[in-house]
Amino acid sequence: MATEKQIEANKKNALMSKGAVTDAGKAIVAHNAVKHGVFAQDLIISSGDGRENEDEYIELLYNLTKSLNPSGQMEYLLVEKIAVDFWRLRRVLRFETGSIRKYLDMVIYDYYNKEDGLGNKKIKTNSELEEEIKEKQESLDWNNAYIKALKKGVVIFDNPTWENEVLESDIVDDLYDVIRVNKYSILQGEELTQFEEGEFEHDQLRSILKRAEYTDKDIADILIIEYQKQNEGYKKTIHDLEQKKQKNRIAEEVNIKICSLPSGDNAEKVMRYEKCIQKSIFQNLAILKKLQSLPDNAQDREDEVD
Repeated sequence: MATEKQIEANKKNALMSKGAVTDAGKAIVAHNAVKHGVFAQDLIISSGDGRENEDEYIELLYNLTKSLNPSGQMEYLLVEKIAVDFWRLRRVLRFETGSIRKYLDMVIYDYYNKEDGLGNKKIKTNSELEEEIKEKQESLDWNNAYIKALKKGVVIFDNPTWENEVLESDIVDDLYDVIRVNKYSILQGEELTQFEEGEFEHDQLRSILKRAEYTDKDIADILIIEYQKQNEGYKKTIHDLEQKKQKNRIAEEVNIKICSLPSGDNAEKVMRYEKCIQKSIFQNLAILKKLQSLPDNAQDREDEVD
């Protein structure tokens, strides 16, 4: 059995205790405050899209308890109430951010989904524009490679297709393009109608050009000019698409600046609620400090220090 002297020593040692010092110990102490708290027991949203991290609240409550140094149940309740209010302030910020983000998403969605009179989207997203640019650039690169082959005189027009290690070309289409440049002087009689309807095959096209005394070099020279014209069109299209991308970026930046605050009603509600929470925090802090300054409490704290 402990002697009276041992009991008195144990009491003094208990008063000298500084509480949990390890992270695990702190978590346990703070968790006890959440578990047994009057205000916080229903505070944490534990499921759904708005799920909150209980450990973050535990850390907040522990740090406030350590900072404000409450003594007795009344002071602990006030500290817990202050922690709850700070948690609510965090929710206010999340609500404000979420409201702005939702409004911005709606504005950006509306911007990109405007329709013309036929129900088609008027504005393409930058991802869609980038895909078009990529396709046009690939066509431009292929044309440049084919132009080089034509200039070197390595392209053969005697078969429906021509290919080397990296290129493959439809010679039928090429011969159509060559004839199209001077079709009225090359084609005779019903050939013009057949040509327009695409009825000619490779051998017929080749015969028509030979009849018109077109050499392979003549065909290559005409194709070089036609592909160069096509390239100019690709370059202009790529430039226009880049301009549209820039316009989209500017439009998004403008919308973000214009819509960077919640709508009037929401902003007013947020401000009122935030002021109420701040007022509650200041009131509870004032009450806590007043309690801690009472003679009995002051003596208790001196005893704890001693």
